[in-house]
Amino acid sequence: PPTEGRQHDGTVVRNDTGVFEGGEISMYYDPMIAKLCTWAPDRLTAIDAMGKALDDFEVDGIGHNLPFLSAVMHHDRFRSGRITTAFIAEEFPEGFSGVHPDEAAARKLAAIAVLIHQALQERAVRISGTIGNHRRVIGKEWVVTLAGFEEAVTLETGPDGASVRLADGTQLSVASGWLPGQSHARFHVGGETMGVKVNLIGSAIRLRWRGMDVTARVRSPRVAELARLMPKKLPPDTSKMLLCPMPGVITSVSVKAGDAVEAGQTLATVEAMKMENVLKAERRGIVKHVTASQGQSLAVDELIMEFE
Repeated sequence: PPTEGRQHDGTVVRNDTGVFEGGEISMYYDPMIAKLCTWAPDRLTAIDAMGKALDDFEVDGIGHNLPFLSAVMHHDRFRSGRITTAFIAEEFPEGFSGVHPDEAAARKLAAIAVLIHQALQERAVRISGTIGNHRRVIGKEWVVTLAGFEEAVTLETGPDGASVRLADGTQLSVASGWLPGQSHARFHVGGETMGVKVNLIGSAIRLRWRGMDVTARVRSPRVAELARLMPKKLPPDTSKMLLCPMPGVITSVSVKAGDAVEAGQTLATVEAMKMENVLKAERRGIVKHVTASQGQSLAVDELIMEFE
């Protein structure tokens, strides 16, 4: 049981029995969600096992440090054992903002993005009711962009599986049992097994692996050529706003001003076209104020709530 509490006047009180008497007490609990342990005959092998376990570990709806822990498992200083209690302050003085993929990692993620895109295209081809003599033909040549990296690739499929050929002639075998809707899957790329978290964002593909969080776009060469000509118009900053995605009625608001929310937490529900759309937080934050209320009809892009 908890053995420490804080009264509203700020006084900290303790009781070995975990029972507090007098006044209202706010309890503080250990924030640990789970403990993940790995074992191996030597330290580096155990660290590698931990890295793979973290790749396959997913928590949604609450705050967690999985990307940071994954990054630490692949940090040269940590792997060498040259660590002290000042490790985090010295290596991440500005805080942890994710890992930027190097060229090798970007190529692997690009191959995964192409395989996912292929699966989505094959599913679209199988949609019933299409015109028989205008069936969609899936191309083999694509251009992948992610994290400032762009690569022209060719996807080749055969009885032995699929492979992605890069512009310099490098070939990466790629395979997975991923299906649309799965948020995590294992991908076998160039002989390496990778546990990758997958989310579809419109036509883009969000991939998370080893502390990296990238948004990949797979386009045909012509569409990629036209995309390069698009002006870089900066949209208005709505990062701290929750906007109504479509005309509808607010059926519930799950938070109030001052609440702290975590990524994946439900914020509100909008009913539109006889369907309920649950709106969830994309990242952690504090609710500044809520402008919409239950039963209110909203137009598209109308403000529901704002964050600090």
